[in-house]
Amino acid sequence: MSGALYFTAAELRRLAAEGPEARLFRGSAGRSWANLVVKDRDPRPVAELHERETDVYAVLEGEAILRTGGTIADASSPTPGQWRGSSLDGAVERTLAAGDVAVIPAGTPHLVDARVSRIVYLVVKETDA
Repeated sequence: MSGALYFTAAELRRLAAEGPEARLFRGSAGRSWANLVVKDRDPRPVAELHERETDVYAVLEGEAILRTGGTIADASSPTPGQWRGSSLDGAVERTLAAGDVAVIPAGTPHLVDARVSRIVYLVVKETDA
């Protein structure tokens, strides 16, 4: 499979057991990448906004609340084009569960709240920069 990446379910489970985030892929020129993310009853969810990155979440196991839209409370910018904060005011809530896919366009505030459950998801990022 030249030019393709393939991860078995067993490999993804092993990576999920190793830590909160694992880089699976980084495209040429750094314009796209994929990470495996594990949040296990995370006591402090973080709101974020990426000015130029679209996120695509594919949920592999568990569930969490996805909040999108609204305004980031206590917003700060740790790096150019990236915003973080403590919560989202006026956001829409949806439950994310295994098998769900969510697309979060660039410029959309979002937060994954996994305070009551564990969630494992693949996030694929694409930037227009």
